[in-house]
Amino acid sequence: MDYRQSSETLLHGEFGVYPSKGIRYALSLTPTGLHIQRLVPKPEDDQRTVLPILDMVGCHTMRSRGSDEIFAYFLIYSYPLKKKRTRQRLVRTFRVDEASDYEHNQVIAEKWATAIKCLIQGVPISSDTEISPTLQPKPRRLMLLLNPCGGRGNALQQCHTHILPIITEADISYNLIQTERQNHARELVQSINLEEWDGIVVISGDGLLFEVVNGLMERPDWEDAIKMPVGILPCGSGNALAGAINYNAGFDQAMGSELLLNCILLLCRGTVMPMDLVSVTTCSGARFFSFLSVAWGFISDVDIESEKYRHMGSARFTVGTMVRVASLRTYRGRLSYLPVLDAHRPISRSITLSPNGNLSPLKRSQLHRTISDMGLCEERNVMYKRSSAAFETGELPSFETSPSPGSPTALHTSRFTFDSISDDQMQQDLSVPNDKEPPTHNHVNGPEDDLLPPLNQPVPKSWVTVEEDFVLVLAGISRTALVRLFLAMEKGTHVGIECPYVVHVPVRAFRLEPLTRKGILTVDGERVEYGPIQAQIHQGLSNIISGCDRIRMTSF
Repeated sequence: MDYRQSSETLLHGEFGVYPSKGIRYALSLTPTGLHIQRLVPKPEDDQRTVLPILDMVGCHTMRSRGSDEIFAYFLIYSYPLKKKRTRQRLVRTFRVDEASDYEHNQVIAEKWATAIKCLIQGVPISSDTEISPTLQPKPRRLMLLLNPCGGRGNALQQCHTHILPIITEADISYNLIQTERQNHARELVQSINLEEWDGIVVISGDGLLFEVVNGLMERPDWEDAIKMPVGILPCGSGNALAGAINYNAGFDQAMGSELLLNCILLLCRGTVMPMDLVSVTTCSGARFFSFLSVAWGFISDVDIESEKYRHMGSARFTVGTMVRVASLRTYRGRLSYLPVLDAHRPISRSITLSPNGNLSPLKRSQLHRTISDMGLCEERNVMYKRSSAAFETGELPSFETSPSPGSPTALHTSRFTFDSISDDQMQQDLSVPNDKEPPTHNHVNGPEDDLLPPLNQPVPKSWVTVEEDFVLVLAGISRTALVRLFLAMEKGTHVGIECPYVVHVPVRAFRLEPLTRKGILTVDGERVEYGPIQAQIHQGLSNIISGCDRIRMTSF
């Protein structure tokens, strides 16, 4: 849609309403909204309202039950934001009464409904376009996969209360399937006939989409299968991808039912965009495809250990964060990565500390926001290192890598935590529920990881390696500052607090070698075997139903 022509009038007409009450309106449809002006009874002032296209999900035509009724009607379904930043359903019904016969009035009603549907779904039309039902895209058919145990276990209720009514208003047909066990969704997508579907949408958290993505990659026809548009409606405790889609669409940072309603609206628009995937290989040779994060240390510990608080929904991560900050553990590891050579931002291999503890020469980089799998608003690759001196003073140095400032908002992050801890302490602390033990996985296909050497061979000299003594970014951060930073990330205000502890480094591939014997590694929030791990980014490998075409979603 060309928003430069947003003031162009596509259609104009005068209509009554239902119920009648003698009220009449003048309607003007533009590419961005429906402008409504009351004519009768004439208001004291120039009373006009606008229904934004971005708030609409559908438009239907109908006829009164009376057989002698000559009027036709079109109904517009929208979900505008109210003062408290919540969305409420609004249905406006307009009566077409221009002609003395129903057939003529129905043609006019269909014309308006078609134009509105085209705008909702991004079909370009102008004042010169001959608007007819043939312009409309064919009705979409979606496979909905719902995890009834996700989040607080209210996904099915949310589905019947919000999701199904809204997508029905959007003329989307669907087949709803409840998953019954772990990897059920993974097995389903391996065997379905993809030609019967226009998209696969998970109604859950990020974990269920991880199953879908890797299930598609396990098919013999993976090259075609992975292009199947996938979407997510957040009903889990970890809703990182939904938060990223919400942000890229231009909405304010949201959580809970507000985030869900925003994502339903975006799903109804149906815009599909390329999304990067990251091929992750573990020490045993198992391969996964990640759309969100590879985590080790603080964040993966909170993710897995907070399972005991799952009944609290997304608040489990806040509680888990507080518990882990109160009893900080540290790790030792080696990270090697292949930096992105960006002409807009050279990569420095010698960023060091100035004498006063500030970062030099690169103090800070812009943060691009994404909701993390902790329910925190962030987009970053994190690793923490604590020196022995900092251990005694209670300060925690940190290093963070992430996409470059000139790149679009990423849908993949990698996070790491480094330094040392005794094996006894690690063994004692890393007690997790049995259902979160590393899952077994089938063979996954995919493009060749041409940037990655075998895990038992050294990385090329063009890579940067970070070991015990960091030479990229070193800084001290207290427990109080760490909590303040994480709380700011949850609200999306972490950039504004002028935190000096965050630096971004864009990479094309990386290898992580934990030097601590015990620990937790997760891929998209799912626990994987502990040990050396490496990954490579594959740009635009999959397709995501984003509902927005104003920015390409990518890892870099």
